[in-house]
Parts: sequence; C-alpha cells; structure tokens
Amino acid sequence: MTEVREDVVAELDHESEVITLQDFVRIIEAHHATEGRGVSRELVGEYADAVRYDVDLDALDDRTTDSDEWREGGRFYELRDGRISVYPPDWHETMSSTDDIRDVVEIIQSEVTAAEGDMWEAVSEQRGVPEEKVFHVGEVVAGIDRDDARDRIKELRDNGEIEEFASQHRNPTIKLT
Repeated sequence: MTEVREDVVAELDHESEVITLQDFVRIIEAHHATEGRGVSRELVGEYADAVRYDVDLDALDDRTTDSDEWREGGRFYELRDGRISVYPPDWHETMSSTDDIRDVVEIIQSEVTAAEGDMWEAVSEQRGVPEEKVFHVGEVVAGIDRDDARDRIKELRDNGEIEEFASQHRNPTIKLT
C-alpha cells in the first residue's frame, strides 16, 4: 500500500468542488509519479478516501481501454501491471524522450481529431489544441514543467511556428503552422 502524499491531497482538495474523474486521475498521475507511468487503481482509491471523493472504481474500469492509441470518449488507458493513465501508451512511448512542448502539440494535434472535452480541453482541427491540455499532457507524459512549457509556447508564437486563436477565457487554443 502506497501512502498518499499531502501535496497531492492539497491539490485534489483545491479542485474537489468541480473535479471530474478524468482530472482526478490526471492530478494523481502528474504529482504522484514515483513508480513509473500511470497510477494503480488502488492509489486512486486511496486518494479518493483521503479527500472524501466518491470514486466508482467500476466506472473507472468501464472507461478503461487496452488501446495503445488515443480513443474518443474520455478514456483511461491500461498501461502495465494494472496501472492506468489518462493518456494512451503510444503517447507515453513517443513523448517520454522529448523535452520540447512543440512535439507535444504536434502529437495531440495529429491524433485527437474529434472535438471532445470540456471548454478547457476540447480539441478541434480548425482551432487546434487548448493550451491547458498541452500543459497537462506535457506535465504528465513528457515531464515538462508548466513554466517551461509556457515559455516555449511564447517562443513558438514569437517565431510564427504556432497560430493562436483568441478566446473569451484564459485558455486559448494553439495550432502548429
């Protein structure tokens, strides 16, 4: 049994009023990544108990796929040894060796072709990838710090390598040019 970490509990508590199961697992995966890629279902359950979040582990299993590639529908992905991730195994394989957020944008942009997700993470072919999704994938899968990702996106924008679509909220979408 792995002990929950207080910093992860604090992050989950901070988001607990509006957090989805997808975000709940993503936060644990991003901040409790000590045993390789993904997280165990047991660890998800332990964090759920720690923050009194009602997680239906059966629903988690219903949304889990053994696909190696991105699938629509807010899926969780089976990795190895019963571990799951909010991102597919091929993203872990491809992005684990990059430290450039441009590569992250390129993979998301090429693989997630259907508009899905909430307003913070919806991807579309016309408008590209929301920055927040880029930050999440970069952090969880490639281990890229949010501030480093933000700086690199600014650099790509300044160099004309990405197009940004302004929006009414602080999460613009970006697309490689």
